[in-house]
Amino acid sequence: MTHVYFLAGLVASLAMVLALLALLVISLRSNWNHANKLKISFIMPILLALAIIYFSATQLIPRSFDLLQVAGRQYGVAEIDMQAVQLGRSSLIADGRAYYFMPGTFEADSQGRYQIMFTPGMRFIIHVTTLGDALDK
Repeated sequence: MTHVYFLAGLVASLAMVLALLALLVISLRSNWNHANKLKISFIMPILLALAIIYFSATQLIPRSFDLLQVAGRQYGVAEIDMQAVQLGRSSLIADGRAYYFMPGTFEADSQGRYQIMFTPGMRFIIHVTTLGDALDK
């Protein structure tokens, strides 16, 4: 199920970039035909191009590279202690690094230590193993 959630994120990222690309083409046609109704709409292609670059660099490209890692089953591994983790709805911050996971992977009151396997680009958690109680510090 985790792989399906990961692939859904990749498809959503691709769909968003393609939708922005379609809007860019429409906006450029409007500019080429001098059919803009507002003077500020001449800037729209620049804003759309910047949005495409941003979402491609932060979402689509890292997820695409992670797809190769998932296909080859090459994951990063880390141990986390849930006492030292900031747990969000579908993300957690451990040792200053953000990791993302499918909702329901961790409970709100999770305790102990876990070993996580994650993709290197987006740091999406693929597999979680319970290691036991937390270490006393």
